[in-house]
Amino acid sequence: MLDKIEVPPLADKVFQDIMSHGGKVYIVGGTVRDFVLSQMNQQQLTNKDIDLEIYHLSYDELKNILSKYGKVNTYGKSFAILALHSLPGYDFALPRKETKTGNKHQDFDVIIDSELPLEKAVERRDVTMNALMYDYQNHEIIDLVGGIDDIHHHCIRMVNKQTFREDPLRILRIAHFIARFEMDVDEETKQYCQEMVQQGMLEDLSSERIYEEYKKILMSNHPSLGFEFLKDIAALPFYLKNLVNCYQRPDYHPEGDVFNHTMLVLDLAATCKQYSHYPEAFMWSALLHDIGKPMVTNSDGQALRHELAGLDVFKQVTIINNKKMREYIKAMIYYHMYLMILSRGKSRDMKYLKFLKKIENIKDGGYFCIEDLMLMTICDYFGRGYNDPQQYEQFLSYMNDKMTRLGKRAWEPIITGQDLIENGFKDHQRYGEILEKAYHMQLQSMSKEKIIELLKRDERKYGGLS
Repeated sequence: MLDKIEVPPLADKVFQDIMSHGGKVYIVGGTVRDFVLSQMNQQQLTNKDIDLEIYHLSYDELKNILSKYGKVNTYGKSFAILALHSLPGYDFALPRKETKTGNKHQDFDVIIDSELPLEKAVERRDVTMNALMYDYQNHEIIDLVGGIDDIHHHCIRMVNKQTFREDPLRILRIAHFIARFEMDVDEETKQYCQEMVQQGMLEDLSSERIYEEYKKILMSNHPSLGFEFLKDIAALPFYLKNLVNCYQRPDYHPEGDVFNHTMLVLDLAATCKQYSHYPEAFMWSALLHDIGKPMVTNSDGQALRHELAGLDVFKQVTIINNKKMREYIKAMIYYHMYLMILSRGKSRDMKYLKFLKKIENIKDGGYFCIEDLMLMTICDYFGRGYNDPQQYEQFLSYMNDKMTRLGKRAWEPIITGQDLIENGFKDHQRYGEILEKAYHMQLQSMSKEKIIELLKRDERKYGGLS
């Protein structure tokens, strides 16, 4: 069992200096929460960001002490937060009172109060497990709102109604905590979150802040829990909300509607995301792979061409700005069924090789590859209420055969533009078309000499040889 929170020698030296000048050092927030969880689970949880609250010192006094240990980064005196360049991840905050002045995240008046009672200080915290304070001098946890008890009962509970509503992002943070720690939300907190959603308070959040919380949900071990919570409080964006109650054929999808299927796929993807080349984009793809189904599903539960419809819906998913990620997700949405179709049809080598070339040419695709698509195919297949082991074994056998014999990357072209120049092909405007034809011949295992011979024969018809 851990008995105290350990910090690096430099941090300890800084803390001791602060205390020698009459200051009081408290470690607060996620670090203390994870310390308690570590004690419960008997395993060390690490937290990159260490939040501190320093009492009984003024802003200038704290800044002077910190400046002895390197460059001090300040966020403006009104924010009452300082950072030390030599201690990355450590934020030194002074006790403060905050008054909401508008709807935006930055719309606060801040008043520094170095003698603020701890009972008042913790009211600014979002949930009880994040309101724990660790007295560094005495190496003891101060729990004023029942945070430890809530952790033991796997319960997420807001600290204070009034301060909780001052930052609506806390609704999404709760979804993140649910998914990350696999906890439940107490009923009062859940109802209050729903009321805030009904009042339109999420509409004032920037897409950047929403994206970061969604990312944390997606990268957790059990992301479906977070999105199920958002569904329960009516906080899903339209492209996920539309999946709820979207009918699927029960013989193919006995698990129920598209949202249920997506949540199963999402949790399966979470178990194997580390094997993908782009885990974050992989998880977004699992969440969004079927967003086109509500547009095309008929009364029988068939969703023909939903991959095309998905691309149209994805254009409206504007919180994802990274171009490489968008191209990766688009490819996943469009091709998520393709490998299974190849397998079921026992498609020949040529079709597989053409597909490798097609996905290699995805604009800005970067990390998109056949291995990631195969992982997604498997998650999509098992994210159903019923699976045919024989069909799955056939799929694995088909794909392993193709990847072993033919490779996982598109073949390098053996005919280049330079070859066309050297062999007298004079119509440069047709080079792209000719090279594509040459590559098709290459996939038929023709030699370079044979390809050039056939290309010349065709070009003589057009007078395209010098």
